[in-house]
Amino acid sequence: MRMSNRRISTRDAAEGFLRTAERVAPLSKEAAREIANLLEPRTFVTGSYLLRSGERAEWCHYLAAGIVRELYVAADGAEHTRSFIAEGDVTGSLIDLLSGQPSITFIEAIEETSTLAFRHRDLEQIAVRHPEVQLLMRRWAEQLYVRKTRREHDMLALTAAVRHANWLAQYGPIDKRVRRRDLASYLGITPEHLSRLRRRR
Repeated sequence: MRMSNRRISTRDAAEGFLRTAERVAPLSKEAAREIANLLEPRTFVTGSYLLRSGERAEWCHYLAAGIVRELYVAADGAEHTRSFIAEGDVTGSLIDLLSGQPSITFIEAIEETSTLAFRHRDLEQIAVRHPEVQLLMRRWAEQLYVRKTRREHDMLALTAAVRHANWLAQYGPIDKRVRRRDLASYLGITPEHLSRLRRRR
């Protein structure tokens, strides 16, 4: 793993992560303290990977700064972007964390990215002692399911133009930070088709 020299304030980032978690499920002071003790600051340079296909997934990452993309790579080398995750959100590929099998997902930093990393199994152990953490993990999983199902609907039922418009409406603040070829793969179109859609707008 290539690391840059960028540093983050662990305390400030941890407080941001706990605020994010509290918006999903209220935490007791003890549960919040135990979660905070799990967090390890990490920094990834552009183009490095938080997770590679074939590795065993263990870690979740709260993004304090930066942006990553989750993707699959086909046998012919074609990349298929599953999602973009920006600061204030969590990445980790739940399917790979739960399967116990070698990962099928890549998670790539597409700009310099600072995270707070924690092992999924360690959070599960805290959840055994604190029911509110069980609720937090369940709601995170529910949110992921809703996003996944909406994306499946968009890919199957909407035109490329509508998918692009929805992207701009929902993710406009990060649009300029995302490479065009990556956005095209996320939308399920060619870069040339994406260029035509953007010219029309």
